[in-house]
Amino acid sequence: MTTGGRRAVDRAGGRLGDQIAMTSVADEVYGRLREAILDGTYPPGTRLSLRTLADELGVSTMPARESLKRLGVEGLVVFGRRTVTVANLSAEEVRQIFEIRQRLEGLATQWAAERATEEDLRDLRAILDEMADAHLDPVVWRGLNRRFHERLYSCSRSPHLLDLIRNIWDRVTPSMAIYATAVEDFGEAHRQHLQILHLFATKDLPALLATTAEHLEHTAATVVTALTGASGAALEGDQAMTYDELTIESFHAALAAGATTSADLTRWYLGRIEAIDQSQDGPRLGAYVTLNPHALAEAAALDERYAARGELTGPLHGVPVVLKDQAETAGIATSFGSGLFADYVPEQDATVVARLREAGAVILGKSTMCDFAAGWFSFSSRSGFTKNPYDLARETGGSSAGTAAAVAANLALVGIGEDTGGSIRLPSSFTNLFGLRVTTGLIPRTGFSPLVHFQDTPGPMARTVPDLAATLDVVVGYDPADTYTSLATSSPEIGRYREALEDVTRSTLTDFSVGVLADAFGTQPESGETNEVVATAVKRLADLGVRVVDDVELGDGERDLAGWVAATSLYTTVSKHDIDAFLGARPHAPVHSVEEVHTSGVFHELTDLVADIAAGPADPADDPAYYSRRLSQDELRRRLVDLMARTGTDFLVYPTVQVPPPTREALAAKRWTALDFPTNTVLASQSSLPAMSVPCGFTSAGLPVGLEVLGKPLAEKALLRFARAWELATSPRRPSPLLTKAPA
Repeated sequence: MTTGGRRAVDRAGGRLGDQIAMTSVADEVYGRLREAILDGTYPPGTRLSLRTLADELGVSTMPARESLKRLGVEGLVVFGRRTVTVANLSAEEVRQIFEIRQRLEGLATQWAAERATEEDLRDLRAILDEMADAHLDPVVWRGLNRRFHERLYSCSRSPHLLDLIRNIWDRVTPSMAIYATAVEDFGEAHRQHLQILHLFATKDLPALLATTAEHLEHTAATVVTALTGASGAALEGDQAMTYDELTIESFHAALAAGATTSADLTRWYLGRIEAIDQSQDGPRLGAYVTLNPHALAEAAALDERYAARGELTGPLHGVPVVLKDQAETAGIATSFGSGLFADYVPEQDATVVARLREAGAVILGKSTMCDFAAGWFSFSSRSGFTKNPYDLARETGGSSAGTAAAVAANLALVGIGEDTGGSIRLPSSFTNLFGLRVTTGLIPRTGFSPLVHFQDTPGPMARTVPDLAATLDVVVGYDPADTYTSLATSSPEIGRYREALEDVTRSTLTDFSVGVLADAFGTQPESGETNEVVATAVKRLADLGVRVVDDVELGDGERDLAGWVAATSLYTTVSKHDIDAFLGARPHAPVHSVEEVHTSGVFHELTDLVADIAAGPADPADDPAYYSRRLSQDELRRRLVDLMARTGTDFLVYPTVQVPPPTREALAAKRWTALDFPTNTVLASQSSLPAMSVPCGFTSAGLPVGLEVLGKPLAEKALLRFARAWELATSPRRPSPLLTKAPA
């Protein structure tokens, strides 16, 4: 061979060696990336820059690109113009994959059961022994879970069927990371595995196939619930995330991964508000009365700060919040639900608003409410009616109507309401939300228009308990301008509410006991289904390990429940004085007294309590019943706490409201007035005790029903832990079917 020939061969050999080396590196990178996606290191929805990824792996961009191409063919990543995104399955795609799994694994189960040996059974038992710890690390549990099923199906002696199953497993494995995080306690999954193994060993094929199908349905339901409770993202190319049912935690995770920005999220909410709340072509919910014109600019400023510092401004960084229009906002019109105040712009923020801003929240806008919060419904001289996202012909409930509708319809991430007689919990019950009334005094009222100052309290409303707790952490605390908040300095139990949820699992329910307040169940013609839904929820609590004490009654020999409510009601006695004092301290307000409001006639005709308040005394002490009713409120508080002590229970439970959301026609016909509407929320309000409305089910017409959980003074942490355990065990949140397909 000539010298030139040898050189050509050497060059060819060198190129071949380079290609082999490059292929080897690409294979290694491919394996590492694949494993990172499947084990959740790069969760679904994560955007990966090719250059950044190559730098992280310590390789050139070429093997990284080749690896990602292979992962793209497998459907594990999706390519955009400049980035790739870890494939994020929609809830519908997860359901389809599990349907395919059920058919394939049903066949594999049948074949495996026919051929299983004692050695196979011993191997399977050994794996389940490793899985017996209900609190395994999620990554370890996922690996053992796959090992168990792979070993079981290998008994079929069909490598072709097992290859198909492995392929479909890989498509859904990243979402299984969501499953493992969502369940937190693997006790139920372990029980199902043990049952499968028992039926597998006894070769009871019909029962085995049914149990396998049930196991897959349980897993699929948990994954779908977790997906819809997170971002609900659908990513193709460089298409932006979608944010249906977004949580604070999932938003901050996406922010850290570079998958979104505060401005992106704010822009999405503003677009959805336009489509669902305001557009003539949409359902026109009527949740917002005023939008913050600076919301997008404020979000962009947070993004700049985050890019410069690499850390969140605070626990609500970039979180878009809707505020009940009862809270004053500097530079944003605040109407208190009144047409008279349409152009009133406060000079400073309410204390709660200032705390939200300091925590990094973006104020999206102000939500609708009835005139001066004087009622249970949404109708207002400022904004008319607010429609219920679950039935547009029905009431959202009030007076925090707009906040409830906005959060329920995914027009904000979380919301702030205000509760004097139940105005957080009642609309939360009607819209499938978690709504918390704290012990009066934990949250400042400064800058909120009052109704009854010793009952008033702002508070959070949210789709999930962790979001509720995170928001509560920000707004609780002492305010020198509100002496009632000295309570917030009285106990080490106050604060760190989100942290208190970190170890909660569904089994945490077994730590609690509840007394069922029998005389709080309704007797109205409309009460039947509400009572049934709540009774079913109580039975579910018992099945989940909660100690339930039935037939607890508030009524005694002297007063029944209605008597207690009437004896402690002070709205028509106190509200005129409190509202007049608030308006009188605002020289730029268009009117300065309830009498002026009443004389003007500018209040909604169905807000009958306005006339009753205007007819009340200027000084509450002028009412002969004032002091006796104040004393009765103390007696009610002692009576409720004593009931819990006597029955050895942590909470009292009952329907939040005794009837489903009314139709607007029923309200127009004056089926109820403000003072006789059958809501149980007044029990906590008129005793200053903490209480939470927890979603517990739906009527046959798809209307949400709330379970009120009433606790002892300063029992907020216990209430949140109970509600979180219930949330994990039952996944009670169901997005509105009327709005899930709405344009955004």
